[in-house]
Amino acid sequence: MSVRMAFAGFRHGHVTSLYKEAQGLPYVQITGAVEDDDSVRGDIMGAAGIEQTHESIDALIDEGNFDLLCICDYYTKRGGIAIKALEAGKHLITDKPLCTTIEQMQQIKQLADDGGLAVHIAYTMRYGAGYQSMARIVQDGGIGRLCTAIVLGQHPLAYGSRPNWYFEEGKHGGTINDLFGHGTDMIGWASGLSFEKVIAAEAWNARADWAPFFQDSAQIVYQMSNGAKLMGDCSYLTPEGSHAPWRFFLWGTDGYVHLCGEELVWEKPGQGEMPVEVAKHYSVDGPVEDIAGHLENGTDRLLGQDECLRAAMAALAGQKAADTGERDMPVPVI
Repeated sequence: MSVRMAFAGFRHGHVTSLYKEAQGLPYVQITGAVEDDDSVRGDIMGAAGIEQTHESIDALIDEGNFDLLCICDYYTKRGGIAIKALEAGKHLITDKPLCTTIEQMQQIKQLADDGGLAVHIAYTMRYGAGYQSMARIVQDGGIGRLCTAIVLGQHPLAYGSRPNWYFEEGKHGGTINDLFGHGTDMIGWASGLSFEKVIAAEAWNARADWAPFFQDSAQIVYQMSNGAKLMGDCSYLTPEGSHAPWRFFLWGTDGYVHLCGEELVWEKPGQGEMPVEVAKHYSVDGPVEDIAGHLENGTDRLLGQDECLRAAMAALAGQKAADTGERDMPVPVI
């Protein structure tokens, strides 16, 4: 028996890697692929040679010939698709973000719990050697108790190659929710801590004046469950053509670790720089394998469901704080 997998929405290039990963898994059978907007079907589907199988996403879900739905529509549409699929008794994997409101996230959580359904978000850092090595150092007590952290996830704006809907009002849903789920996932995983509150967050338009509602700049400060503070920047201000790796800086009571791409530095008091081997510590290679392998073989997920949803909720709370100006806003428990 195989996991039947369908794809709903082809509005972000991330869908291509998820589709290819699914194609490479012998226990996954792709049974459907739909993009609702016929004016953009050729952009990603056509370029990848993927054929439309149903008239609409609603028709795909109503037919129900799948076990696992992958959602890669524009951001503000994803939550509604996810809720409809869960109501139909289907498992989910989505590109990040899963949805754009706290209320949608809470409904998704409730539907998944009630139906015994799996929900997975493609926080792809989990599957990389550098990120796993950083997390292992922190998890093993290599920096002691986490005290402060800085996460830098700047991106180039890439106007012209980035999907046009990013700059169409009402489709994006905010830059912190768009990007910083990677940061909340990695810090939560490495430290084992939860996100207690958003101390402050801002998201604004700094240079893309031709799309004044698009947040090309975003910064955030969280308090963790042990009192540690996390500062983040996930702006779209990297110069075009420049190298833009994510950067993680974590300081603890007994050391410091810094990751920049695959370059990892670990230092201890009185010992200086420690030897580090950047290596994969887990055999799972990607998010589709993670969730589909769990459904097919009962294997434990590297990115567990509770961790996944907590990281997403922390990003959503950060976005809400930025949009409303609220300070010291508790992160909803999920």
